[in-house]
Amino acid sequence: MAEPINSWPSGRSKLMSAREAVNRFVNDGDTIYSGFNIISFALTDEIIRQGKQHLKAVAGSVTPNVTMMSIAGSVDRIETGYLSGTLRSKPFQEMMRDGRVKWNDYTNMTITLRLMAGGLGMPFICANSFLGTDYLLEETMNHSRSLKEDRRREDGSIAPPYAVIDSPFDGRKALLYPALKPDVAIVHCQRADEEGNVQVWGPRADTKWGLWSSRNVLVTAEEIVPRSVISTEPHFTVVPGFKVSAVIHDPWGAHPGGLLGHYRADRAWGELTGASMTDWNSARKYLDDWVYGTEERAAYIAQYRERFGDEMLEALRVKDFMVPEQPAKYGWR
Repeated sequence: MAEPINSWPSGRSKLMSAREAVNRFVNDGDTIYSGFNIISFALTDEIIRQGKQHLKAVAGSVTPNVTMMSIAGSVDRIETGYLSGTLRSKPFQEMMRDGRVKWNDYTNMTITLRLMAGGLGMPFICANSFLGTDYLLEETMNHSRSLKEDRRREDGSIAPPYAVIDSPFDGRKALLYPALKPDVAIVHCQRADEEGNVQVWGPRADTKWGLWSSRNVLVTAEEIVPRSVISTEPHFTVVPGFKVSAVIHDPWGAHPGGLLGHYRADRAWGELTGASMTDWNSARKYLDDWVYGTEERAAYIAQYRERFGDEMLEALRVKDFMVPEQPAKYGWR
């Protein structure tokens, strides 16, 4: 059983390695929120290296890191609003067809709202975007590869993926969706302090609610900064330290993805290494070379520099920074 977040005393340092964080807080069978715009590939790699199994990935949009975890045998269930980021991989398509990966497809908005419900402690949430669509057809949510078993109640019955009700206020049809409460969230951020206060800037999408709804939050950070830095720009804090279980200092932790203000996504590298996982041979070679073949993110980056040179990696760094025309004046100190 993972150590719950509320067991941490206030002010305690939560800095640890990715290996320790995954070993302590990720268990076989867990539901994992993995995000889709601040992805921690460092934690993705560690989950694969430790051989975690039977995981369910949830996010508004699942991304190539979920492809990696599926092909490696860690993820076999997906609940999302957008599968296309993973469908570029033929091995992943094959696993969906033969049942090795099961899924339910909601929408980006309804997944985000379900995470919001989980973060706010609500058992369900109302949204009407499914009305008048094929989502209401039986075969859409209860197809042969669906997650019906994940909805099995203690009495053996299967809970529905949503419920259509008559609104008690105006009598019109309304849809209720169950809250999503992942066991673990994994994300990469621009900076955090050692107590776990996490700051992100740029598009967040469903990130806030993915973090707030999860029982344990594991964060890799580009920088570890003093609490005073966090305090001077508190509006960037996406989740406070009391909600965070582990902070890992892992520069380049989002690579081959990008991180606003630090580096661009490395698309050329993906083609060179088989990271796109378009076929089984390239997928297995990539995992052998870049996941199982490295012990941690620092070793991964060292291997990158050795094989492709400093110049290719450093070319990804952001060099020109945007300065606001009229910076905000906080005026609180």
